[in-house]
Amino acid sequence: MKKLILFSLITFGQLAFGQFENLPQKTVYFKPPENWTNVCSYMNFIDPVVDIDFFPPGNQMTYGCEGWYKTTYVFNKAYIEFNNCNYIGGSPNTNYLYYSLETENNVFYDYSTGPISNPPSCLLAVNDPTKKITVVKIFPNPVQDYVNIESDKNFVAYEIIDESGKLILSKDFKGSKINISNLKTGVYFIKLKSLSNETNIVKFIKK
Repeated sequence: MKKLILFSLITFGQLAFGQFENLPQKTVYFKPPENWTNVCSYMNFIDPVVDIDFFPPGNQMTYGCEGWYKTTYVFNKAYIEFNNCNYIGGSPNTNYLYYSLETENNVFYDYSTGPISNPPSCLLAVNDPTKKITVVKIFPNPVQDYVNIESDKNFVAYEIIDESGKLILSKDFKGSKINISNLKTGVYFIKLKSLSNETNIVKFIKK
């Protein structure tokens, strides 16, 4: 069945679908390049599956702090895109720039490093214990053979994803090291999964 594509100038709140009432609200944060004068984002559902797709450019994001912008959506799992609000459909447009990812959680996406798990404290409700953000440190970076993982969370599995989004490796996580010696030189992401099925994503460079 083909999905109905809507321009995201129609806000999600205007779409009074009962099936969305109980979905969790999640905030997405984005730090754009300094030369962007406008920052937009839009969201398409992966879970739940719906017959509606939104079309870029999306909703204007609100400025947060220290160069970060934010907006809020409701979803279980979704495709999120951040762009410079300059999309012209149906014609080449070199001024249209974007970054995208799939997620089940709140998102902190820095254009220069990708998804991060250690956002600046100014974005966090530090007085609310339910807003604790898990910090994941990796070292060394760049790395030759083994990535060391340091965190206060116990991870049980991991995936390695290349810069294009292709899954390279998926394994159980035991100990604190991941062998990446067989990878080609380049930029990769490690997606770490906990027992509660929460995920954290960190970026590394393979020498």
